[in-house]
Amino acid sequence: MIRTTIVGMAHGGAGVARIDGMVHFVPDVLPGEVVEIEGVTRKRHYVFARLGRIVESSGHRTVPFCRYVGNCGGCQFQHIHYPEQLRIKEEIFLDQMARIGKLRDLPAPEMIGSQAKRIRMRFQVRHGEIGLFQRRSHRVCAIHACAVAADGVNQGLRKLREALSGLAGREALNGTITVLAPPDEVHVAADLSLRPARQLGDRLQDTIGGYSVLDRGRWYSSGHRYLILPVQGIGLHVSADLFVQANPEINEAMVQRTAAFMGGRARVADLYAGCGNVTLPLAKSCGEVVGIERNPRAVAAARRTAELEGIANVSFRCADAADSNLKGVQGVVVDPPRSGLAAGVLRRIVRAAPRRIAYISCNPSTLARDLRSLTAADYRIHAMSLFDMFPQTHHIESVTLLAHQRS
Repeated sequence: MIRTTIVGMAHGGAGVARIDGMVHFVPDVLPGEVVEIEGVTRKRHYVFARLGRIVESSGHRTVPFCRYVGNCGGCQFQHIHYPEQLRIKEEIFLDQMARIGKLRDLPAPEMIGSQAKRIRMRFQVRHGEIGLFQRRSHRVCAIHACAVAADGVNQGLRKLREALSGLAGREALNGTITVLAPPDEVHVAADLSLRPARQLGDRLQDTIGGYSVLDRGRWYSSGHRYLILPVQGIGLHVSADLFVQANPEINEAMVQRTAAFMGGRARVADLYAGCGNVTLPLAKSCGEVVGIERNPRAVAAARRTAELEGIANVSFRCADAADSNLKGVQGVVVDPPRSGLAAGVLRRIVRAAPRRIAYISCNPSTLARDLRSLTAADYRIHAMSLFDMFPQTHHIESVTLLAHQRS
């Protein structure tokens, strides 16, 4: 064992120690703590280490509330008092902006916290066992209830466990099962080996609201096709096989912040529009809004919401964001995956030069990379807000608002 002091926290949730010029990443620690560690995996420039003993603990340390901590890889921050979690996330975010984006003298980011539990979770299935991945592994930690999930999600997990019990061919099941459970109803989407998955659906049919299974790239559904999720006074049509933000409280704040910045624009494009989570609320305060989304099932859900809500100044196009027509657009909203904006998408935005851009991000490192390109194209960062969509984890959601210098 080597005794060392934790000097900071890294993106990903591990603590950082420096020993003989080599960075060591240590889980379950806090800045300032004196610890004893042991190297586990050595790479060229860094080492993944195991925490052996805490010699001097931080005043911000608390007792984790989940019995799976240490085995399950879902949460990284349960040992940290919540206000300190928020401070660490802001510090990591600003470090990414400086190191990757070369962005300094930024407007002070506002941090919006939340300890609401998740209404959507994706569980891993390996050889018929369901749970979450173990830390830094693709082995499954079998769990019976998740401490950061809403009651409905855990209800769905219990029903899945009951349905899996004794299922013929259970050992052949590998893949993922997503549970979506706003109050009053549970939906499940399974991306698993086909035949046992269909049998699992038959067992679940009378116990949950809706079930979808993926077969050779196509989704097949039974039960209720959609759940209704309120967003800014709109009844958004969603389902477990489509992307839905896990924390409705934080989602409301993110959408409100984005819509307020775009309010009054004559024409706005929402790239990566999904089910219309941002697109449809934008229509309340903008002249014309178009949502671009490549998933046809998400587009169908968004169009259904628009029709039933009577929102006439919004349209949806099923296309890749890189094929967006941004001519005449005054505002652009982007909510890309963790990989950030593809080079082709970034070029289209810069060429169109909209007056305002709202960048919703789930990954500070790719956000920093893209902001570096946008600021080089004469955009200035107007405001940044951080949203704790996933408390107890290292994940950081943000909304960055940019205005063109000529605006």
